Amino acid sequence: MSDAKHYVIPNWLTAGIALMAAVSFFRPETDPVFLAVHFASALLVLAVGFTLFAWNLFGGGDVKLLAALAFWTGFADLPRLLLVTTLAGGVLALGILAWRRLRLATGETIDQRLPYGIAIAAGGIDFCIRQLEIFQT
Repeated sequence: MSDAKHYVIPNWLTAGIALMAAVSFFRPETDPVFLAVHFASALLVLAVGFTLFAWNLFGGGDVKLLAALAFWTGFADLPRLLLVTTLAGGVLALGILAWRRLRLATGETIDQRLPYGIAIAAGGIDFCIRQLEIFQT
């Protein structure tokens, strides 16, 4: 909601997601390779994301949120996270474009930014729901 209203994703939210992932990983039976793979997944997303941020194509909060979720998903579920996020982003962009077009007719100035954190959250929610389904079977 913060991204939708203010185009800001709070650092405490992103840190909380990463911390919850870390807490869920740290068990005596957790393989160090598992941790390394998840950490590498987050670093890759962070590196690509900061490149997009440098090119003014992605917001810094979006990059951090996606990297925190990539830490949780690891490489195994990262493609699905990115796919769902991209699809949700497309739906979000179409909806906002239609809404802005209506506002344009009134002569208002239009903000060109897209609160992509909403789409990233949709990808994260999909991952959480999928994890619940896996544990129930």
